[in-house]
Amino acid sequence: MNGRLPRLAGIGFLFLGVLQAEEVQGRVLAAGQPLAGVRVHPDRPPRIAPERPVPGTETDAEGRFRLVVEPSDAALVIEKRGFRRDLVPRGNWGSPLSLAPAPRFSEERVLVVRLDFAGALSRRTDAQIRSLYFGRDPGAATVANYFYEASKGELLLAEGDLLHLTVPADGPPPVESSKAALARFVLSALRGRPLGDLDRVDNATGAPRPDGRPDHLWIVLPGPPGSVTPDPAHLHPASLLVRPPGRSPRPWPLLLLTEETPLGNVVHEALHAMGEHRAGDLYGARSGPPKAGIWDLMDGGQYRGWDARHPETGPWVEDTGYSPSHPGPWVRTELWYRGRFAGTVPQLRVLGRRWEGWLDPIVRAPGGPPQRLTVADPRRAGAFWEFWVARPWGFEAGRIGGRFGPGHEGLVVAHVDPRRPGGPVQVRDAHPGSARPGEPRLPGRGWELEDAAFNLGPGEQSAGRDGPLSWVVQGVDPSGRMNVQIMLQSPGRPR
Repeated sequence: MNGRLPRLAGIGFLFLGVLQAEEVQGRVLAAGQPLAGVRVHPDRPPRIAPERPVPGTETDAEGRFRLVVEPSDAALVIEKRGFRRDLVPRGNWGSPLSLAPAPRFSEERVLVVRLDFAGALSRRTDAQIRSLYFGRDPGAATVANYFYEASKGELLLAEGDLLHLTVPADGPPPVESSKAALARFVLSALRGRPLGDLDRVDNATGAPRPDGRPDHLWIVLPGPPGSVTPDPAHLHPASLLVRPPGRSPRPWPLLLLTEETPLGNVVHEALHAMGEHRAGDLYGARSGPPKAGIWDLMDGGQYRGWDARHPETGPWVEDTGYSPSHPGPWVRTELWYRGRFAGTVPQLRVLGRRWEGWLDPIVRAPGGPPQRLTVADPRRAGAFWEFWVARPWGFEAGRIGGRFGPGHEGLVVAHVDPRRPGGPVQVRDAHPGSARPGEPRLPGRGWELEDAAFNLGPGEQSAGRDGPLSWVVQGVDPSGRMNVQIMLQSPGRPR
């Protein structure tokens, strides 16, 4: 079967050739016309402080660019405000490509409130906080870059304001047990403050209409992150719904976290807030079958990008959770802002007993084959399987302890049951019985489920089964797409 499938018209992207060693020349078009100001750079694993700048350029008035890349560069990033962001794999560099505009692009402002306590020194300056949250340099591991990538160019988080509030000596201390009191202290201090452009969207759905509440309120305290350290008194990052003083009819979603909270924890909690906790945690009790593991931001994926284990002393931001996973397809299309980004993931619901076709990597802009397949589970009403192709591009390149091998990229299969307590998403393991990975491990020494992807090649597992459903990977093309066959046995009777 031919893996070359057409993509939707919008922006035309055409490489004219690879010159000299790794110099690439190209052109970007919009509706057949040159498009200036398109940012182009190689996709490289994000870091909090990259050792060297990622080379980048912008298209000129004729839509042309030149860029020097390295042999190890597997993809290029193509992005411009108002258009769908794309990751172009090397296998497509010689073919014309096209992108569609981002129909629901939104820039949302974040109000950051830093709390100061007598005797508690901050280890991160305002400039460092701004860089971690709102930096947009290529290759930088930041909150803004993460959500811009995960939304495929539809969501840009930007600084709205950064305030300092001093907590009085008799006020709540910066410890885990004082979360609610600290949140109420901040809301009282903000009472009567005009929101202006801090309120552009409905917090429940992300729809472009003010709702009388800040779109994003992040309260930042000094201190270590309780999500990583062994000290139970250290504050764990949290997303809360808190009713402000007065007669406000709706609670305000807010984040409460310490200044040294790893990036993965920040974006995990921020996604909780986008939709007022419609997207919940996917992890449950550590015992029992593995859940979503590192394959979803709302489970262990928030800790991807973990180089060493030093929970007592840190540093935590620089080498823990700096390259978190994207939200999985169920979270991304149905729960995040209650489905606002469903249009960024082409989906296909399999209705028959057999399906065969191509799946596009889910990190790509839409426009080609489906990126998410769902198959209803005939054994239980409301439950289903979902299939997607994971590639180590962008933030998905994050590793734990540098580990990478068979099962770390390819076809991911998950069983989803929204009614299953303690773990609605269970990723099926392509290598069951493999040795548990060494250090570092996730907090609580949790189960990473690192090698769960099905693929072709040495050491890989190409086929799997879960109850009445079976699947097999039949082919992979140069752009990272996978040809998959799915077969469902005669359905049982739903319970």
